[in-house]
Amino acid sequence: MPTRIEELFYGAGKKAEGPVTWGTPLPCTQPGVYVVVLSGSAHKHVCYDEAPISEEAVRQWIDCVPNLTLDGGKPTVEELTARLKGFWLPDETIVYIGKAGTSLRRRVGQYYRTALGAAGPHAGGHWIKTLSVLDKLSIYWCATDRDGASALEEQFILTFVLNVSAASREKLFDPATPLPFANLQCPGGPRKEHGLRHQVLR
Repeated sequence: MPTRIEELFYGAGKKAEGPVTWGTPLPCTQPGVYVVVLSGSAHKHVCYDEAPISEEAVRQWIDCVPNLTLDGGKPTVEELTARLKGFWLPDETIVYIGKAGTSLRRRVGQYYRTALGAAGPHAGGHWIKTLSVLDKLSIYWCATDRDGASALEEQFILTFVLNVSAASREKLFDPATPLPFANLQCPGGPRKEHGLRHQVLR
């Protein structure tokens, strides 16, 4: 059963704060966990049958990172777009789960500002920048202490993975690792087998 926003937080004994729309600073300076979703309401499960990938964003990514490879070769826009779509979960509204070890406001601000292909300050979850619907995304969060942020992030991601439907999992390019679209690795666990190398400038 797809992961519902409120249930994800409630299952961890937390209340979902928010949302704010993508690009809006979070009004929280504590450590914690944040969840990027396709829905502007915790009660509404919004999803897309196919990944809304921006080919223009993908083209700029390829141009920005000359060493980027897909399966060992230089990808075309069409090839890279197709590979990204192979990691989309059509019945899920959550597209990224992240943590802030210090300030949620600061960390999410870094996420907003990091261009696709840049190495920092927040390159994690950068696949989200390939989406054509950034202006429709929302962010929910909850505060915790610094040590608890990592454990809570892992709990959220593992809960998400357990809830992925069999039908969606089977369609994935890497069905063994059904993470949210923009999460490339479960903390302490396996990485997505996506075939991409040198994704950011070093």
